[in-house]
Amino acid sequence: MNELNQKKIEAMNFKKIGLNYIGKIDDFYFSVEDKNDSENELLISISLEDNSRKSVLFEFFDSLKEKDEIKDYSFDKNKIFAIFKESENSDLEAFLLDYAEKLKNIEASCICEYCNNTQNLSYYTNNSVYTLLCEECGKKLMTKYEEDLNRKSNYVQGFAASLVGAFIGSILWIIIGSVGFVASIAGYAIAFCAFKGYEIAKGKLSRFGIVLNIITILLAFFFAQYMGLFISVHKLQPEISFSTFLIMTPYLFSDIQVIKELLPNFGLGLLFAFLGTYRTIISHFRSAKRNDEFSISKVEL
Repeated sequence: MNELNQKKIEAMNFKKIGLNYIGKIDDFYFSVEDKNDSENELLISISLEDNSRKSVLFEFFDSLKEKDEIKDYSFDKNKIFAIFKESENSDLEAFLLDYAEKLKNIEASCICEYCNNTQNLSYYTNNSVYTLLCEECGKKLMTKYEEDLNRKSNYVQGFAASLVGAFIGSILWIIIGSVGFVASIAGYAIAFCAFKGYEIAKGKLSRFGIVLNIITILLAFFFAQYMGLFISVHKLQPEISFSTFLIMTPYLFSDIQVIKELLPNFGLGLLFAFLGTYRTIISHFRSAKRNDEFSISKVEL
């Protein structure tokens, strides 16, 4: 949208939501969207109740197409779309005012995008997307949001289930490691199973929930490394059982020479664990951030 049209539409009390503007002229609710594939085209949309006199709108749009003020228009169920062409001689404000006047002349009515009600309409938004709703649907949406906001976090159950999932995922790491390989797919398996367990237990996907999952992933990684070390020792000395190895553990890890020998393999394993879990953790973190910052409000026009 060029600077002149932006100033005019803001003067008409249109509100910016994301990259788009929404506003009201008389009783008609318009959305003005910058088209991504064009620098000088705006997509104007409106939700209208079916009207037997909509042929008037066809004539209105056809005349504007002839004048090269709009590129095209279309009807999709209750949505009407028009592509407005910005130029030095175009006037977005005049177009919207004329459009609203035509709608008024045919006694058109905007509708709720959920139930098609025409009364007590308002835009509702989460600050990135928006929808036109009647008062009843708006209240239902707000109530649902409040319920989601206040629902149990289930962090304890989520942590326990994530830990179980992570340890199940670590089995792949142990199997691959037992034959002398390290692979990032094994790290992915740990992360995937951890988050899957957390999801099954209905743990709240928040930033704190992500931290809990990272802890279980690290614990599963250390467990897998520990089991890999036991398998290596057992191969060299089959008479050493797991219980014996468990008793020997404090002595092994108190030996500086042993630790020095283990560090390269541990570091390599940590690198592959990072490569395997990074994308999964980041993806869930972004979702959690959106959830933590999510809010719904009624737009006052």
